[in-house]
Amino acid sequence: MGDVSVARGATSKLGQVEGDLRVGQAAGIEPKDKVIQVAGRVICEGDAEFHGSLSCSEFSARHGKIRIEGDLNAKGEVTVEDGQLAIDGSLEATRVSVDKALRIGGNARADDFDVGGILEVRGTISGKKVDVGGSFKVQGTADVEEVDVGGTVDIVGLVKSAKLDVGGMARIGGGEVSKDVDVGGKFESTKPLKFSKIDVGGLATLVEGGEGGDVDVGGKFESRADLSFNSLDVGGMASINGNGKGVQVDVGGLLRVSGSLTLEKDLDIGGRAYIGAELRLDSLDVGGSIEANQIIAQKSIEVGGDLKTIKGAKGDTVELGHGSRASGPIVAREVTVGHGGEVEDVYADKLEMEHGSRARNLYFREGVIEAGVHVDGEVLYADTIEASPDVKFAKPASKVNDLPKAPL
Repeated sequence: MGDVSVARGATSKLGQVEGDLRVGQAAGIEPKDKVIQVAGRVICEGDAEFHGSLSCSEFSARHGKIRIEGDLNAKGEVTVEDGQLAIDGSLEATRVSVDKALRIGGNARADDFDVGGILEVRGTISGKKVDVGGSFKVQGTADVEEVDVGGTVDIVGLVKSAKLDVGGMARIGGGEVSKDVDVGGKFESTKPLKFSKIDVGGLATLVEGGEGGDVDVGGKFESRADLSFNSLDVGGMASINGNGKGVQVDVGGLLRVSGSLTLEKDLDIGGRAYIGAELRLDSLDVGGSIEANQIIAQKSIEVGGDLKTIKGAKGDTVELGHGSRASGPIVAREVTVGHGGEVEDVYADKLEMEHGSRARNLYFREGVIEAGVHVDGEVLYADTIEASPDVKFAKPASKVNDLPKAPL
């Protein structure tokens, strides 16, 4: 049998077609066996239904809704112009192009998927590129090198991809994105994610944490488990429910870490920071306030507002802003307390208490204590002290050979 044509509105029972198969508007095809075998092309003019699986060299349709009640296996391309394609089973082709909607009940495999509206896959999908104008949904895993979607993405299973580019919202089931996650609105990974870069305009959530490179979020970022990263840059609020480990963090508003945070370089916070355990880093700059169990900085600690620790804060230099309140011991080579500030115990080589500030105990080698300073406990120094006459000492300052050992 060579080329075969099925007339408009007709139903034909076919087995094997040696040539092309042309299907008219509203026609139906029933298989003599389980699969309709077409050696050539299948060409549909309008709506059509295939009541079984279909195998062909190429598949094309125009201006209609196509239903295949089985698998579609095409050696070449699958093209649907100004129409929709629904496949109850699986799809395999080299390239797939559908103008409106493509729905697949099983697995999907092709080098390229180009869908103008909706792509839904109830099984797994694999290929080189998926390009969807509207929404992309996958119930299983997605092994696709590049995903580019204008609207929304919802992948329940694991993702293995080089690039995920979504204009609106994306939710994935964890996995690995080796290059970029670029989402305009909201992004969520429900399982651990390995990534190179996450760039999200609004809200980003890693439900089970992750491991990767740079995170850049315009609004809010949340990791609900341990997170390791290179840089974390968030415009609004960032939180890690667990431990964080990375190179540097820059948050415009609020940072919360329930466990410890370890950084190779800097932590820069415009607002407030709360660290449940230890903060260990190169340098710290907080415009507002910070709370931690303990802070260890290799270089500087600069806090504009309050500094609250249980075990204390240690750095090469510590500078507290005007009116700052500090709890917990402070240990540094050089400490400056801004005017009106309050500290507890300070251990320093060089200390400056600006006017109107207050302390509990001071231990230093060289110190300058300005007017209006109150010290409620003891003042011990090893080398020199310059104190204004109206400084109020609970006990006279005493010069000692050996200063008490710092707690950090």
